[in-house]
Amino acid sequence: MITKVALISGGTRGIGRATVLQMIKDGYYTVTFSRSPQKRKALQSYLSQHYASNRFGVLTGDVTKEADVKRIVRHTIKKRKKIDALVNNAGFGYFAEVDRADMKKVQDMIATNVTGMMLLTKAVVPYMKKRKKGLIINIASIAGKRALANAEFYSATKFAVYGFTYGLRKELASYGIKVATIAPGMIKTDFFDKRELVRRKKVWKGKIPPIMDVSDITRLIKLIYQQSAASSIQDIVIMPFKN
Repeated sequence: MITKVALISGGTRGIGRATVLQMIKDGYYTVTFSRSPQKRKALQSYLSQHYASNRFGVLTGDVTKEADVKRIVRHTIKKRKKIDALVNNAGFGYFAEVDRADMKKVQDMIATNVTGMMLLTKAVVPYMKKRKKGLIINIASIAGKRALANAEFYSATKFAVYGFTYGLRKELASYGIKVATIAPGMIKTDFFDKRELVRRKKVWKGKIPPIMDVSDITRLIKLIYQQSAASSIQDIVIMPFKN
């Protein structure tokens, strides 16, 4: 029986898609959205083949546009009356030497990784406050804990995730709203573009480092949302392991 509602950004691929599937399996009515008609239709088609239509919603929208975000949140509230969990997962990486960076790409990354997270949180929080309960999970990165050369722009967006999360956690605790972060190391997804993969393979010199699967992350997300009302997992770092 569906008793809870989750809203997930970046749900058409990678960690987000795996989280959508996991939360549907765990009984959540799960809503996600995409600005890409192709990605939205592909996910819609897959979910329709495996789950009843009353288990999920796949909408059109851009996380960087406040009007879209508000519309998606209002639609979810109108249809399901509440949002129990928000997973801020939308994001991408742009990597470049500082003096060669394409600032348009940097600005687009900031808009998605930082502003999008803030817009979605801002839109959802009032409804959680009214109910005096809720859970927000922000997907950060190990790059938000330690910066690397050629990754400083990306790292800056993930450091921002932590700054926002820590303040948010203190602000919302009195309303019964929990806020958590997960900082993964390298994961097997289509996160890196082709050019970045070529660059990284040169750095690795043919020795590909250990890489995690998205299921390693969804297990942690599940661990967070299955906690009792009396406990709160706040920050998790997970890294590939090589013995």
